[in-house]
Amino acid sequence: MHPMPVMTTRSRTEPLPYHAGPHASTIAVALLLLACSAATDAARDRFAEIFARTLQVRQTMHSIRARFTETTTSSLLQKPFVAHGTVLAAPPSRVLMTYTDPERRIVAIDDQSLTVSWPDRGEREAIDIRQTQKRIDQYFARASLDALRSMFEIVVEPDAAVRGADRVDLRPKRKPIKAGLERLQLWIDRESLLLVQMQMTFPGGDTKSIRLDQVTLNVPVTDEMFRIR
Repeated sequence: MHPMPVMTTRSRTEPLPYHAGPHASTIAVALLLLACSAATDAARDRFAEIFARTLQVRQTMHSIRARFTETTTSSLLQKPFVAHGTVLAAPPSRVLMTYTDPERRIVAIDDQSLTVSWPDRGEREAIDIRQTQKRIDQYFARASLDALRSMFEIVVEPDAAVRGADRVDLRPKRKPIKAGLERLQLWIDRESLLLVQMQMTFPGGDTKSIRLDQVTLNVPVTDEMFRIR
């Protein structure tokens, strides 16, 4: 799930550039990038099969729930900042991330806004993301395969460090995208075709990575479950 919409510290929330900002949903990003093929013929053949299977998964996927470990590295941090929690997502644009440590925090996303709440502080902040969502649709969710290849250098290969997964490595070609995102890596499970890990690298070398565990598909969801209480 590419769900991490903001770079956060314990004291403030700073929106990332729109290219690395909130995605319509982690599910959509994962399924979309499964359709991207690498430059080699072998990778094209492999991903032709994966894409066909992905279409079947997409038709039956209505929601997803998982535990996550999020790691942030930054020149502003003395050491990596590690947080844990749960994420609930449902297409096309609903995401709720509930952080359990090191500080309780809730991030809610829909097609119009991103809201961050710190329950223990009694603080809440809302950000209008309508323009961001339009750009995400342009660069990812609604882009054709040819358009994606024109915007990114794409390499797909197995990764021995993540068992049973292929790594999709995307490096932007265009300056507007490079201004906000230097590299996007996604690890896709070969059997389930689900995203199990992702890492965003930003200009200057800062990174944000998310690992997913205990992934469950098609859990019952209601609108109320995506609201911050």
